[in-house]
Amino acid sequence: MNIRIVSFVAFALALSAAGSAQAGDGCCYQRVTTPPVYGAVQEQVMVSPPHTVALQSPAEYGEVTERIVTRPARTFARPVPAITQSVAERVMVQPASKVWSVTRDAYGREIGCWVVQPAVYSTVYRTVVVQPASVTYETEPAEYATVRRPVQVRAAQTYYQTVPATYATQTRQVMVQPGTDSWQSLGGHRHHGY
Repeated sequence: MNIRIVSFVAFALALSAAGSAQAGDGCCYQRVTTPPVYGAVQEQVMVSPPHTVALQSPAEYGEVTERIVTRPARTFARPVPAITQSVAERVMVQPASKVWSVTRDAYGREIGCWVVQPAVYSTVYRTVVVQPASVTYETEPAEYATVRRPVQVRAAQTYYQTVPATYATQTRQVMVQPGTDSWQSLGGHRHHGY
């Protein structure tokens, strides 16, 4: 049994009791209904909850200048020829000797004497080494060039940012005053029901 039926039964019992107390008054009633009154209220509702987003910061690059070796230093051997010289040398071709020599003097006499023959010399030339052959070592310096190349100044980074919750205002209907349902006497007396 719902509330409306219970109220109607209660009202019927009340009428029966009134009829017993005042028999034959012949009162009539009309049903009077007042609708409920609604109003609009505004309230904030969460549209999106707070959340964290990851943001990426790209790497940064710069340029540096550096000196590089295009050809390394090298050492090589250079032969130095020997230095020679031609020298003169007196050599004996025939040694000194004694020979018997017979001559005649102014008077026609034969005179024999030992005569010394000097040695015979000759000049010959020969080549002598003044400085022997050798090897010297020479070093060529390295060659360089200046080049530019990119370098990373700052690495890529990931950082996190918190996005706060967002809200919106929405309007909804609420009951300000409930409706009423009663029986009103046609004779001017009002009897409330449910």
